[in-house]
Amino acid sequence: MRTLAALCVLSLAACGPTLEFNNSQSMTADDMLRRATLVFAGVIRHQTFDHSPFLRFRVPGQNPRTNYWRVLRRDVDVETIFRGEEPSRRISVYEIYWTGATSGDWNFTLEGQRALFMVFKDHGRYHVVLDWWRSIFPITSGPHRRLPMDESQPFWERIDLLNFWYPPQAEGEFTISSPYRLSLWRTVKLLRGLLRHPNAHLRIDACRELIGYDGLDECYEGLTVAERAQLRSGGYVCCSAEEVAERRYSFQTRTPDWFWRHRGPDVQRLYTSVRDPALRAQFCRLWHAEHPADTDTGCDPANPHPATIVTEEGDVPLPALKMN
Repeated sequence: MRTLAALCVLSLAACGPTLEFNNSQSMTADDMLRRATLVFAGVIRHQTFDHSPFLRFRVPGQNPRTNYWRVLRRDVDVETIFRGEEPSRRISVYEIYWTGATSGDWNFTLEGQRALFMVFKDHGRYHVVLDWWRSIFPITSGPHRRLPMDESQPFWERIDLLNFWYPPQAEGEFTISSPYRLSLWRTVKLLRGLLRHPNAHLRIDACRELIGYDGLDECYEGLTVAERAQLRSGGYVCCSAEEVAERRYSFQTRTPDWFWRHRGPDVQRLYTSVRDPALRAQFCRLWHAEHPADTDTGCDPANPHPATIVTEEGDVPLPALKMN
């Protein structure tokens, strides 16, 4: 009887549905979006490798007895659905996941993490649109009922802005996500907007990001002494007072023409809002000479450090706030 039962189980497992493997590195973010039947923001409550005998998958060119591919199941609380429909508030999302040594941008996730999921139904199970390589995108700004702007605007632009959408009452620790589609200039303005947020963790993280750009370090004096000490928290190597002073000295020892020759327009625009007023004036003269019709810069004396915040309408300007 036991032998018969075992044979029945093996028979059912052999006839069970096979997950469709897709590991194409040529798939773009827009391709992922087109492949998905459900796009949503959710929180990972539990993730584990699924060893069910009824769940089968096949990786072309791999020996199933020796390869390092496994099925990872994430149990996800559905918070906000952006495309598609799903009545359940918790669903399981499956991925064929590599467990060997590797490097690159893959779907590394943690329990409790909020993320954007793009999935499709694969033999009755929700499956990520791309296995292993990045197709689950972190959402760091907290829960939201909707995306900024409306459906007429590009989806990925709205996702980038979502990660900068922190209501004034946002509490706890946050790590600001790097945008995928926003320009450097828009990103810097959004970071400067977060310098005015009441949450100290956001101000510290935004300042840490800004200091990484040449000359955009006016935020350092805007932090309290205790906040400056936290710039190194979490394993970051920057920034002590000595390191900030050294970066400033290194920046000021080269002429604006040297920076201008070695940078493209995206970075040149950033130089029009550097901390040092004398250098900013020289950079602005260079900008006006090459781009006389483009006034979206930091050259306006009444608005030396342009800043924006995200609302339902998108990124909107904040009044000028001088930080010295």
